[in-house]
Amino acid sequence: MDSTNIGKSIVSIGLAIFAIKFIFKSNNESYSIPEHMIPLDVIKIMDTFESQGYEVLIVGGAVRDALLGETPKDYDLATDAMPEDVENIIRPLKGFEYVDTPKGNIARGALTSLVLAPDGELIEITTYRAELGYEDGNRAKPIAIPAKSFIEDAQRRDFTINAIAMDKYGKIIDPMNGLADLKKGIIRAVGNPTERFTEDPLRMIRAIRFATRLNFQLENHTSRAILDNVSRTTLLSNQRLREEIGKVLTQPDGFKMLMEYNIIPTLMPEMVDLKQYMHSLEYHPEGSLYNHYIKAFETFNENPNRTEMGAWALLFHDIAKPATAKWNGSFHTFLRHDVIGEKIILENYNYQNSPFQFTKKELNAMAWVTKNHLSPFWNMTKKSKVAKLANDVNFSLLVEVAKADSMDLNSELFQSRLEYFAEIKEEIQSRKSKAGSKPKDFAMRVFKELNIPPSIERNNIMLQIDEMISSGEAHSHDNALDILKERL
Repeated sequence: MDSTNIGKSIVSIGLAIFAIKFIFKSNNESYSIPEHMIPLDVIKIMDTFESQGYEVLIVGGAVRDALLGETPKDYDLATDAMPEDVENIIRPLKGFEYVDTPKGNIARGALTSLVLAPDGELIEITTYRAELGYEDGNRAKPIAIPAKSFIEDAQRRDFTINAIAMDKYGKIIDPMNGLADLKKGIIRAVGNPTERFTEDPLRMIRAIRFATRLNFQLENHTSRAILDNVSRTTLLSNQRLREEIGKVLTQPDGFKMLMEYNIIPTLMPEMVDLKQYMHSLEYHPEGSLYNHYIKAFETFNENPNRTEMGAWALLFHDIAKPATAKWNGSFHTFLRHDVIGEKIILENYNYQNSPFQFTKKELNAMAWVTKNHLSPFWNMTKKSKVAKLANDVNFSLLVEVAKADSMDLNSELFQSRLEYFAEIKEEIQSRKSKAGSKPKDFAMRVFKELNIPPSIERNNIMLQIDEMISSGEAHSHDNALDILKERL
């Protein structure tokens, strides 16, 4: 792009900001576009498309977020050019890369071209679509039919607030009245909500995500359609469910809305009718298991450093309470729900069985947290075991869950417990440092001098020596071996 065109683009951006501010100010609304520029890479693409006779618009989240005063995270474009036309335009464009990897080819099946900009940002350029669905809810098998214009394309978008477009001069195209819903704080499906959710059931969960993230209300017909069609979520791939539900769980009221709209109970039979299980009010003044989860997620989502895996681990931490519930006349007991919960996670939510796609590492992490979130975290005193727990790669995940699970009712106790973990870690690390590394061929020497044949006992003996050093009973590996020889 030469300097003249860059200058024109900057002027265009200024006009865009002025035009949109004028729209909202003229209606005495508080919405405005922050004074930032559309990235020059985006402008360059739009200029190139238009120079070759194609229409191209900024669409979706970038327009919505900018109108809400947020800086867009990325920019999606829509055009009347077909994917092959997009490829022909982008490939000669200096500094831009047309992505034709397997991921790019799957996207192309949905009429979306992935373009890597010179600054490393990935830009999606989608041909106007009249229909978009997925075979068996599998995103790798898109079904898409091109449309002739953005107005036709907008009629099949998910929600009115996502069906707003803008050209590079700031002209707003709003065929579905998304601006009005944006101003009122409403999530409304475009057209018939049941049709939109039938086309792609993931839109039901996306509706909840936007409602929680933006603090918007679901429009009545949209809300009713989610309740009526929630069973369709079982058609979705475990990858898509994992991605979308994970985003909702980290939002205020995300868990609550997923439960109220029966999405989690539909996908997780262990989470059905949690309100019937009652805790001892002495330890859980919130009462029911359902209320406990609500309060735990409220606490979790107040943590600015929360993680998506922390949310998933919190969701699973009490999964075995219904299976272990025993009524004692006043409340339910849930003996061994931590240990049984670990088993349920590993057996029911592995890659073959789970409605959510977790890696083996993630699954083992959540199972470990579930097993250790009670007595090991709160009551364990044996120093070597305390240190082992605190040194585990998943300890930070355990801390996230334990803090939320306590609901800050015992914040001083929680903090003192963390300090205890840190103190024991430092103490044992100091002892191990003084003991030094194991002498060369130390293990074979131990087995020979203690006359231990090949067996599982060999591993137990080495663990015992490590514990002797950690506890301070032995000051070195040789000293630990001498002590063991005296006992035999």
